[in-house]
Amino acid sequence: MTTDVVKINAKDYGLEETKAREIESVFVPMMDKMKELENEYNQLVVKEVCPEVCQEAKALRTKYVKVRTATAAIHKEAKAFYLAGGRFVDGWKNAQLYASQGIENKLKAIEEHYENIEKERKLKLKKERLAKIAPFEMDCEHVDLGEMTEDVWQNFFAGAKATFEAKKEAERKAEEERIAAEKAEAERIEKQRIENERLKKEAAEREAQIKTELEKAARERKRMENKVKAEKQKAEAEQKEKERLAKKLKDIVECPKCGHKFNHTEKEAS
Repeated sequence: MTTDVVKINAKDYGLEETKAREIESVFVPMMDKMKELENEYNQLVVKEVCPEVCQEAKALRTKYVKVRTATAAIHKEAKAFYLAGGRFVDGWKNAQLYASQGIENKLKAIEEHYENIEKERKLKLKKERLAKIAPFEMDCEHVDLGEMTEDVWQNFFAGAKATFEAKKEAERKAEEERIAAEKAEAERIEKQRIENERLKKEAAEREAQIKTELEKAARERKRMENKVKAEKQKAEAEQKEKERLAKKLKDIVECPKCGHKFNHTEKEAS
């Protein structure tokens, strides 16, 4: 880094040299301070990073911040008074910012060296723990796993695993119960179907038996009717025969002379 930290040309801003020197004089103390800090910076950046160097970087960065903020204050005040030199003042401010900010960033990186290492460690740890707990379907969106101590993590992991296994076991039992219920229902339906078939078969057999018995009874009734009819016809015929014989006997008479029996009709004929 050169000793001429910042060089601004007044002509580039359309200002007279005397006016430009007035404005420039306001910033000179800050730029001189920057030159003083430059030596400290050059000596610090070549050192090996250690806790002490981190503290030195922080202290030096703080000095740069003070110079930068003082410069910003001068900028604000000068611009209020030199409206015509506003752009010129901006040039000083921006030049100082350019010169200081890069150094500040480097110093901050040194200052936060161990913090950044710790951040990287926690980020890596978080990714590893997220991978381990992923199979347990755990929502860790609002849980910073990288910040957990090992004991807390182990308890958290064990709890997530137990919860997941309990959930899966409950789902397994529920599935078994569902399958068992479906099987029982299927068996009940099949049993009912078989029973219905049996009852249907028995009903058909009873119906066939009743039909057979009815037909048999009908045949027997017909036989009895025919028998009664035949007996009635026979009785009627016998009765007629008896009546005929009775009538015939009634017409037979005995001859008083010879004792010969003959039909009354025959007698009349003789």
